[in-house]
Amino acid sequence: MVQPTPKNMSREQKEQIVEHMSEQIEESPVVGILDMHNLPSKQLQQIKKEMKKFANIRMERKTLMKIAIDEAEKEDIDRLNENEAVQPAFIFSEKDPFQLYSLIQNNKSSAAAQGGETAPNDIEVPDGDTGIGPGPMLGKLQGAGLNVQVQDGSIHVQEPGVIVNQGEEITQDDADILNQVGIEPLEIGLDLDIAYSEGEIFTSEQLDIDEEQYRQDVESAASMAFNLAVNAGYITETTAPTVISEAFRKAKNLSISEGIVTEETVEEIIGHASSGAEALESQLDLDSAEEDEETEEEETEDEEAEDEETQDEDQEEAEEEE
Repeated sequence: MVQPTPKNMSREQKEQIVEHMSEQIEESPVVGILDMHNLPSKQLQQIKKEMKKFANIRMERKTLMKIAIDEAEKEDIDRLNENEAVQPAFIFSEKDPFQLYSLIQNNKSSAAAQGGETAPNDIEVPDGDTGIGPGPMLGKLQGAGLNVQVQDGSIHVQEPGVIVNQGEEITQDDADILNQVGIEPLEIGLDLDIAYSEGEIFTSEQLDIDEEQYRQDVESAASMAFNLAVNAGYITETTAPTVISEAFRKAKNLSISEGIVTEETVEEIIGHASSGAEALESQLDLDSAEEDEETEEEETEDEEAEDEETQDEDQEEAEEEE
């Protein structure tokens, strides 16, 4: 495991270290406290190499780090001492705290459990064929609360099950099971416990955000704000084109529906009238109307002929009476 500076230092050496760390604190835009607990030295060297382009890591004795923080001339920098790191180390960077946290998380790798570690999250064994033959492992799996059966010469997990809850200790039997089924529950890497930037302190809980969900939330909020501004007629550089376009569209539709002829609407109004006439024509049976008209004319002629015939008969009767 990584080790801080040895204890056999002179007072002058300690003062020089404190002075140098205080200068780094004052010169760095972002100062964080890492927890190096349970981090093997080999992995630390590799991580430091990968992170060198955006951060500088320095590990010293806790007491010297605390003194350096207290002596640094930055507003509220002493709040860095509120960290909960078991084995603290400084990290200095120009990246903002959220970027720094994300980069640190991306530099982590999975590792197998040896027994005695704390589960970083719920550790679940999936269902399916374990590829393990019948033997002592069958009892261990059953003892862990898993529903298992032997099928085709190997142990099958019938349904997924959590064998270690988050925060619980991984026992030796748990580690044996996880190693046998190929599960690496641990993460090897740095843990950013707390960070300071521009007078503000950020904890790991605040820095641990879902970037994709955050992006979607921002886009959704921007879209709703834009729609609200447009519907309210609130003119800004962003909403002006849409508000003007919407107002023009409504004015044009009103002009067309009311038959108000303008240079912009004359074609639409004529087209609208033409469409209306065509629709009306399609609803009328013109041939039937012409036949009805002819029938009415014939009936009128017949009635006139009958009237003339009646008049002639009346005249003849009158003459005979004379």
